[in-house]
Amino acid sequence: MNLAASQQVFDESTQRYRLLAENASDILCHTNRDFVVQWVSPSVSKVLGWEPAQLVGSNILDLIHPDDLEFKVAAGEAISPQNSTVYEARYRSVDGDYRWFSVVSRSVFDNDNQSAGQVSAARDITDEREVRKRLEYQAFHDMPTGLHNRVWILDILEKDLSSAQRSNSIVAVLFIDLDQFKVVNDSLGHVAGDEMLLNIAARITSALRGEDRIGRFGGDEFVVVLPSVSDPQEVERVAQRITTAVGVEQDIQGRRIVTTTSIGIALSRSTSTAESLLRDADSAMFRAKNAGRNRWQFFDNDMHVEALARLTLEEELRRAIAKSEFQVFYQPIVDLSDARIIGHEALLRWVHPTRGLLTPEAFLSVAEDDGLIVDIGRQVLDQVCTMLSAHTNLEGPISINVSAKELAEGSWLANFTDTLNRHGVDPGWIIVEITETAAFHMSQDIRQIFKELEALGVGLHLDDFGTGFSSISLLRDLPITGVKLDRSFVANLTQTGSASDALAVGLGGLVNGLNLTGIAEGIETAKQAHFLQAIGWAHGQGYYYGRPASRLVETSPSGATPTP
Repeated sequence: MNLAASQQVFDESTQRYRLLAENASDILCHTNRDFVVQWVSPSVSKVLGWEPAQLVGSNILDLIHPDDLEFKVAAGEAISPQNSTVYEARYRSVDGDYRWFSVVSRSVFDNDNQSAGQVSAARDITDEREVRKRLEYQAFHDMPTGLHNRVWILDILEKDLSSAQRSNSIVAVLFIDLDQFKVVNDSLGHVAGDEMLLNIAARITSALRGEDRIGRFGGDEFVVVLPSVSDPQEVERVAQRITTAVGVEQDIQGRRIVTTTSIGIALSRSTSTAESLLRDADSAMFRAKNAGRNRWQFFDNDMHVEALARLTLEEELRRAIAKSEFQVFYQPIVDLSDARIIGHEALLRWVHPTRGLLTPEAFLSVAEDDGLIVDIGRQVLDQVCTMLSAHTNLEGPISINVSAKELAEGSWLANFTDTLNRHGVDPGWIIVEITETAAFHMSQDIRQIFKELEALGVGLHLDDFGTGFSSISLLRDLPITGVKLDRSFVANLTQTGSASDALAVGLGGLVNGLNLTGIAEGIETAKQAHFLQAIGWAHGQGYYYGRPASRLVETSPSGATPTP
C-alpha cells in the first residue's frame, strides 16, 4: 500500500472515531498529566450544560465534588499501561448542581512510557443511583412508619452482639406488642390503624437513648435494641419510658384512644444469636400478654426451657404433617330422650411416634400460632370425607372443629368445597364448629364465608358457648344452626339452683326460643343427662354416651340409657 492510500485509510479511521466520539451519549474527555482538559466530547453540553470550549484548558478537578476528589486522584495514581480504573464521582453542572457519573479512565503514555494524561469515558448514573438508593431504603425500612425493618434489625443486632462479646457487655432486646390494636384496625379501618402506628413509632423513638435502635416487624409489633446495658434496671427504665410515652391518649379520627403495650425483654448471653435473642424476647412478650397485658416481662430460665420445648414441638408438628401422623377420632352425639345417635363430632388426635396418642391440648396452641393448623385441618377434613364416602348410612352429620386461623387463610373455602366434591360428600353431612370467642373476633370476610357455607347447606355450630362473650348478637348476625353448652357448666350442675344451673337453664331457653340445635358437652353421668333434658337440652355428648374412638359408633352406646 502506497503512502497516499495509507493516509486515506488513516483519515477515514480518524473520521469514524471522531464521529463516534462526537455523537456518543457518554462524555469522553482527554486530560493531561495535570488534569487539565485537552478535549471533551460535545455530549458534555447535553449532560452537564457546559460547552466544550468552556472546559478546554480548565482543570477537571475543579468540577468534581470535594468529597469525591480522592477517588479521581487515586484513580489517576493507580492507572497502569495495561489497566483501566473505574470509579464513581459527582461532577458539577453549569447550573451548580452535581450529577453522579461512572467513570472509566485509562492513561496515555509518551514514547518514554511516562504518563502524558488520561482518556476517560463518563456515564451519567444519577437516576440509576436514585433508583438504587430507593431500593436499598425499601429493603431495610418499613414503609408505613419509616422505621427500620426486620432485615435491618437482625443485621445490626448480630453486629451489636459481636461488639458486646468483645467488650464483655450486654445487649438487650425489647419486643413490643400493642394491646388490642386489632380492635382499632377492624373498627376504624386501616387508615386509622396506620395513623396510630405512625404516632406510636414516634413515641417509642422519643423514649429511647441516642444509641438505641428501633424497628417494626409488621402488624403491631416493634423491636427495640439496646446495644450496651450495664444492668436490668437500665432496661426497665427504658421499658417504663416506652410504656408511659405510648400510653398517652391520642386522637384518631375523632376517637380518643389509649394504647397499652406488652413488652418482652431478653438479655444477651455468650451463646446468643440475633435470631435466638429475638425469639427469647418474643416468648417473654407472650408471657406478658398472658399475664394480663400492659406490662413487661423478662425472659428467664423457665422460659428458655419452654422455648426449647416449643421449638422441638414445632419441628415435630411439621414432620407429623409430612408423615400424616394425625388421626380423627369420633365421639357420638345423642338424643337425650332415647340415647339414639344423631351424629358425631370429629376430634383430632396425634399418633406421636414416641409419646403415644396426644390430644389437642398438647399441641394445638403451637399449631395455631405457627399457622400449621391450616394443613392439619385439611388432613382432618380429608379423613372425615373419606369416612363419609365409605359410610353412606350414618345416623346424622359429622361436626368438624375449624379455627379462626384456618378460616382467615384465603383458600380455606375453596379447599373445603374441593375436598367435598372430590369425595362426593353432600355438604349437608358436615357441620362446622367454631368457638364463641373466635366467632366474636372474626372479620367481615370470614362472616361472608359463613353465608356461603349456609348456601351450600353446611351447618354452623357455636362451640363452648357461655365461656366467651356470650353475645346474643352472634346468634342474630351469623347463620348459626346450633349451640354447644360448654362442659364446664355441665360439670358444675348441682340441681340446687346454683349459678351453673341457672345459666344452663337460661341458655337452654335461648337456644330453644331461636329454634337452634342445642347440644350439652361433657356428660359423664345419668344424673347430668336427666337434668339437662329436664331443663330443655335435647342433645348431648360425653363419656357417659361414648368416648372418642377411631371407629364410628353406629348404634346407641351400650352403657347409656334413655332419659325418662
